[in-house]
Amino acid sequence: MHPTSFRRTANSRSWARYSIYADRSIIVLNKPPGLICQGSESQTHVPPPRDVDKFNDLLYDLKYRFHMSNLPYAVHRLDKSTTGALVLAKNLVTARQLAQQFQTRTVGKTYLALVRGGEKSFPAKFGEIREALETSKEGRVLIGTSCDAKFAATDWELIASSTKAPLSLLRLTLHTGLKHQLRVHLAHSLHTPILGDTLYSRKPISEKITHLLRIPEHRLFLHSSQLILSRFRKAGTKKHLRLGITAALPGDFVSMCKDLGIQLDPKDVSGGLCVDDQPVSGGSIEDLQGKWLRPWHHMS
Repeated sequence: MHPTSFRRTANSRSWARYSIYADRSIIVLNKPPGLICQGSESQTHVPPPRDVDKFNDLLYDLKYRFHMSNLPYAVHRLDKSTTGALVLAKNLVTARQLAQQFQTRTVGKTYLALVRGGEKSFPAKFGEIREALETSKEGRVLIGTSCDAKFAATDWELIASSTKAPLSLLRLTLHTGLKHQLRVHLAHSLHTPILGDTLYSRKPISEKITHLLRIPEHRLFLHSSQLILSRFRKAGTKKHLRLGITAALPGDFVSMCKDLGIQLDPKDVSGGLCVDDQPVSGGSIEDLQGKWLRPWHHMS
């Protein structure tokens, strides 16, 4: 037996409860905070780090839950502290197809972020950031100035600003997927760092915020809200479709917006499914053998 094989016991945490959508080829999770999206298939007897072991447990739990003959394949990643939509492939063929979609930037990726800055912090209600990024020798991501810098594109929209504290809710469209792209673009290009980001903004949080809210330690308020993937029917006149999966916001994110007086879109709170921009009301998607699983989603 593999040393990191998942063993179901009465005390095992059911990682599969974070599944929000599944069909014959993919599983989509609503990733909780604190989970590293990288497993270990090492054959050595050195135990993997605890965070890596968690992801291995998740993969084994999903294999058990969905009666799979193999472990699911990870095709993209979210930062440890980021929550939300994460897609896994059930087989190698689908894994390669999805990886190609991410590489060619045909996957739609939308995020929600609570950021430090009131309404006056923004030059308009929406905008775009086109600033290249590079990584320093120490591993820190910076706005790029060298020839090694890579193009990075982010669109942003101001959804609402609190009247109680200098915090705002942004909807972000990620056109490229570089490491820490959103965190750096918001902190150093827009000058509105994500709430909880102590890596790219070490400036103390305003007392207007700390007097109103208790900010959890090691909690970044960045959520992968929606993924839009190309999927294909086996038959019919229109074989190609665009499948959109919206992952419900974590409970603490929702509560914080409520305390701030920021009104949320009900779809962002509860999550949902759409095909070619048309909402699907929770049932099966016949051509994909798909199902909206509607799990418990109010994560702490």
